[in-house]
Amino acid sequence: MTSDLDDVVDDLYAGTPADFVARRTAAVKAARADGDRDLAAAIAELRKPTVSAWLVNLLVRDDPDLAGQIVALGEGLRDAEKSLDGPALRELTAQRRQLVRSLVARARRLAQPTGQKIGDPITQELDATLTAALADPAVAQEVVSGRLTAAREYAGFGSADAMGAPVAVSVPQRAPKEPARLTVVGGSGRSRATRPAPAEEPPEPEEGGETRAERERRLRREEREQRARDEAQAAWEAADRAATEARQRHDDAVAARDDSAEQVARAEARAARAHEEEDDLVRELAEVRRRLAAAGKAATVADRDVGLAQQTLRHDDREVATTERELNRAERAREAAAAARDER
Repeated sequence: MTSDLDDVVDDLYAGTPADFVARRTAAVKAARADGDRDLAAAIAELRKPTVSAWLVNLLVRDDPDLAGQIVALGEGLRDAEKSLDGPALRELTAQRRQLVRSLVARARRLAQPTGQKIGDPITQELDATLTAALADPAVAQEVVSGRLTAAREYAGFGSADAMGAPVAVSVPQRAPKEPARLTVVGGSGRSRATRPAPAEEPPEPEEGGETRAERERRLRREEREQRARDEAQAAWEAADRAATEARQRHDDAVAARDDSAEQVARAEARAARAHEEEDDLVRELAEVRRRLAAAGKAATVADRDVGLAQQTLRHDDREVATTERELNRAERAREAAAAARDER
């Protein structure tokens, strides 16, 4: 059952979180169909990974050497802390930040083909999990397994776009209809079409010598010219509206870009301050550890001196007791001698 379960786990956690539940259900059904209820129960207990945990699993599965990098860098950071090696600790801390940044960027690229959206909260969880893996060996083991289900945190010491291009607006041309008389309405330049009135029998050559045929040709020409003017006016209005809308979209895009640039600048400033604070804390930690070690040595020496002083005190106490006894004997002997002398 163990090997079967491992195969199912590897397959499930290699997929996206979006279809995890459906694929887990299918695996449970398959195990039950094979009569393996224990395997089915074990599969049913598998937890769906969060998006950030899935990204970590993607990274580990994409690069077989990543697990070794995480373990080695984490061990180096912890060794530098223990040995109070400030320069090495700062160098390894910089390597840690560089590795975490590159891994976050790689995870985004790996997730692109799946269509999974990777927002700032997910990126922050991913960053925190990778940082925790480099600080805590237990978290590192979870991460390099490729089966992480949730984000992890570590609470201890850590170690210009071209603008102004012309906009081309395409205005569809309408197919010509049968001749119609165009009447201009109002001052906007718009027109409406009306059917020509039934032709009346024109009189023979009118004033100026214009025949009926010449008059009809003139009227048709005037209608075509009017229609062309109306269509040109409509096309200009459509192009003007399109240009106005494009200008508005451009202004909105510029405003959004400027807002994003400000957010990036603020975020970078916060990150710089956080890194400076982290470096300060790393230096303070190294100094505190150094002072702690020195204090420990001083305490050991002081304890030893206390023991020697106590031993000397006990010896002096014994000497005092001995001399007191000798003094008492001498006093008694002197008193006895004085008494004997007085008797004589």
